[in-house]
Amino acid sequence: MRKNEPKTYVSQWVPLTLLFGLIAVFMLCVFLKTVFYPNQQNRPMYELLIGPAILSMLWLIFLWKITFERDRAYIVYCGIFPVQIDYSDVAEIRYILNDSGHPDAPTRVIFHLKSGEEKLWNINLFVPADRQEIVRELNERIRLPENPQEVPDIQQWADRAVRTSRAEKIIFCAFAVFMLVLGFCNMCSQLAWNDHVKKWARVDGIILKNTTKRVARGRYTKTVADVEYKYTYKGKEYSGTKIVYDSNSFPDLKPGTHRQVIVNPENPQDCAIMFWYRGHWGWMRYLNCAIFYLISIWLFTVFFRSLVPKNIVVPENLKKYIETFSAKEFYAVLNREHPGTTLSKVEMRFPMEYRQDGRYGIIRQRNSKVSYIIFGILLLLAVTVSLVIPLCWIVVILLVFVIYSLYAPRMTVFDFQEKKIVFCRRFHPEISRNGKFMLFSELDHLRLSALLSERQVKYIGLFAVNHDGSNVPLCKVNPKRLTMLLELLPELAEKTGHLPITYY
Repeated sequence: MRKNEPKTYVSQWVPLTLLFGLIAVFMLCVFLKTVFYPNQQNRPMYELLIGPAILSMLWLIFLWKITFERDRAYIVYCGIFPVQIDYSDVAEIRYILNDSGHPDAPTRVIFHLKSGEEKLWNINLFVPADRQEIVRELNERIRLPENPQEVPDIQQWADRAVRTSRAEKIIFCAFAVFMLVLGFCNMCSQLAWNDHVKKWARVDGIILKNTTKRVARGRYTKTVADVEYKYTYKGKEYSGTKIVYDSNSFPDLKPGTHRQVIVNPENPQDCAIMFWYRGHWGWMRYLNCAIFYLISIWLFTVFFRSLVPKNIVVPENLKKYIETFSAKEFYAVLNREHPGTTLSKVEMRFPMEYRQDGRYGIIRQRNSKVSYIIFGILLLLAVTVSLVIPLCWIVVILLVFVIYSLYAPRMTVFDFQEKKIVFCRRFHPEISRNGKFMLFSELDHLRLSALLSERQVKYIGLFAVNHDGSNVPLCKVNPKRLTMLLELLPELAEKTGHLPITYY
């Protein structure tokens, strides 16, 4: 039988990993050459190790694999993190459709186990055809109970919703280690040159040529020094071109000028002339290292904070409200909806406002006052400059548009008297009659879902689900403010018609 045959699917990005790795190696080598060693022929050995490290990291990130066996299936993330599912343990399967281009191909699979635990498969890196085939394999191999026994625990859902995904943890940790290694290698290179300056022999050199030349750096060109000199070490004459400098300005030394040369006693042809050597700058010589270390510390801080479980206390009135609906009712409305993929533009940062003796409830997007001050100063500067340079009026128009977006943010208004939800930018009682709205009678239930925004930032979205199963985004909330939204939900669901609340 087919369900007993093993089956394996591999993510679509694996064949491109080699190409990504080669491009990353090339760009990183150019970056290191431009920033740290702008005009040196010898390269440190660690550059040879960074390329394979990046290639291996990319391979692990994109190496996702799903294997179906006779009694179980498992997905392997990053080549080393498996999530195993025993067919006999599954009580229910939910598919999340977040791909607007392929609405029939789910991007996530949620397994509700009989033990009450939930497991998640992210399958968004697989091609749509493979995702559809994965769904067929799951439906054929897993026999589900006909009637779920109880409503999922809202506390367990909240704990999972605020939890940082395993992929995010891996990315933060990998980049933190990478920046730490880069800072360490840069510091070792600096210390090595310090050692050269102290221990290498010093001889008198004569400048033969001191000009500049243009060197291609990808799409751009850069001016670098073109220096040639000769020196005598232990009675033998040598020539060299290697210099060490920290800026694009060089001393105007005419040919024939004498300049000190440091020479490697073990290899007299290994030499250098130092123009404004950064080792003379005291602690400033380690500024690059410090920047890499600070970035690494910040990434490690984010990583370790993601390991600490976040405490979200679900309000008791929400738990009691959910208990008013049976498991049969909960799963009935859950099966009628078609999960939406678009989050609301309105982010809930403060509790709902009430106007006119509680007739209107308003959830608005509020921005910080600092942003208004910054954009106000930029607008004033742009207007001043545009009086001299007419072309800058384009910048003024763009700033006015941005400031308007901040001054008139989007909002979701609940009109509890006329029983409708209004979507607008600025609140005014008349807007509820002329703006875009939907009636409470059109709602089937409310839905909570954890989704990613366009900037790949995790949010909890609140959706209104129509009777046809379509979703209308009402607002979004950062996971750290989830408690504020949960406290509002029972009152909101009751006022909009005692609606069920689903979550997954």
